[in-house]
Amino acid sequence: MPEVKGGGIGGWASFAFVGSGCLLVLEIVAGRLLAPTLGVSLYTWTSVIGVVLAGVSLGNFLGGQLADRWPSRSALALVYAAGSLASVTVLGLVRYVDSLQLPSGAPAILQVLWLTTVLFFLPSTCMAAATPLLTRLALRSVAEGGRVVGGIQAAAALGSITGTFLAGFVLISAFGTRRIVAGVAVTLLVLAVAARPPWLRRRLIELGCLLAAIVALGWTSHSSCLRESNYYCIRVDERSLVRERPGQYRGLYLDHLLHGVVDLNDPSYLYYGYERLYARAIEKLHPRGARVDAFVLGGGSYTFPRWLERRHRGRILVAEIDPEVTRVVRSRLGLERASRIETRNADARRVLRELPAGERFDLVLGDAFDDFSVPYHLTTRQFNELVARHLQPGGLYLANVIDSVHFDFLRSELRTLRLTYPYVALMSEPDDWPVARERRATYVVVAAKRVPSRALPVLPAREVDAFVAHGHSVVLRDDYAPVDQLLAPVFAQKLHVRD
Repeated sequence: MPEVKGGGIGGWASFAFVGSGCLLVLEIVAGRLLAPTLGVSLYTWTSVIGVVLAGVSLGNFLGGQLADRWPSRSALALVYAAGSLASVTVLGLVRYVDSLQLPSGAPAILQVLWLTTVLFFLPSTCMAAATPLLTRLALRSVAEGGRVVGGIQAAAALGSITGTFLAGFVLISAFGTRRIVAGVAVTLLVLAVAARPPWLRRRLIELGCLLAAIVALGWTSHSSCLRESNYYCIRVDERSLVRERPGQYRGLYLDHLLHGVVDLNDPSYLYYGYERLYARAIEKLHPRGARVDAFVLGGGSYTFPRWLERRHRGRILVAEIDPEVTRVVRSRLGLERASRIETRNADARRVLRELPAGERFDLVLGDAFDDFSVPYHLTTRQFNELVARHLQPGGLYLANVIDSVHFDFLRSELRTLRLTYPYVALMSEPDDWPVARERRATYVVVAAKRVPSRALPVLPAREVDAFVAHGHSVVLRDDYAPVDQLLAPVFAQKLHVRD
């Protein structure tokens, strides 16, 4: 066995701190890199965490074997260099993630696991292999084994915590995912040099060129995102999207989903059918020019708030969790700063909870759901009761719900709302009712504290009752809201269709 030339535990612990920080930075970034293709759901994050942990397990095993056979600075440097190369590979592969998918008939969960494994298993394995080597290099006698192992593991854990916070709170919104991956690759290569293996000292010029190449790759690597926020990959599509109506249209994409279409010549134009359903319900109760105080969950492209602003008086309060979405809509989609629309960049439930107890609205609009990434805490009985406390006696709560296949989520939404509101109804476009299993459709659920004074354009109550009764549903509560599971068939259908 070659001689082990170690140093004090402090030096090797610093390697563990930085290396483990890089691993967790990459894990957090993994979800954002997959979001434009797969969205962000329980399945994507479960796959990322599971694949990274699998890589860590294999890396620890292989690193332990290497530490017993070749406990040297050179081995450590090779491990870090391999991790750097594997991280650079992620930058190359992510450009072709669509072509890397399994055939369309593959199960949805297997599809997500496959893509996550292709991108992130190898980097995780390489980075995790360093920890056993660091422990072996720091260990000078069996008597201090416990102290050394504990110290290295503690430093690695602290690095992981620091990397998690840095990536989630600072790095992604400041630099974007691809530059962060390049930064991880550069940091690992710097660690390889810092290990001071004899063979690297003679190649400083080559290493300098390699570092420059990695930085250039990260800075020039193409991203489809206009902006990468802490919540979304935000894109704006400036092509003509509506052929049957002249206009200058722009579409707002958040991750994989088109969230709104805006006509720059008429920002209040309602492109989506569910928005027109909202408008029909409101116009039944409130004539044009009447005062309507509205609270909107999710700003998106701010299309419907602008429709309200043009047709009615009153307060319009929008809870949009991502300030970058609001900035993009102002800069690219024509939302004027002098608008009467008031925005609070915070979670909708938090905004409602912090409103004065007596502050009530004629209209609460839910527009924070997409097809399989649903903030579950905005679906529960407790949230419905919070909305009811801020709803006028004659007010309406309208929320769009996207579902397909079994429609378990739509049934559960209706069943849960009935526990809070005496009046619960459903609106749908003609082609989407009765429900069609072969495609996703958007429905509007309607809830009120009393029967509306005028008949709304809702589906027959007996048909909705039969729909809820003849199918699986659950009552959604804060302590039990399996929304991701209810929407799993929708997730699978979307991946198979690949739209």
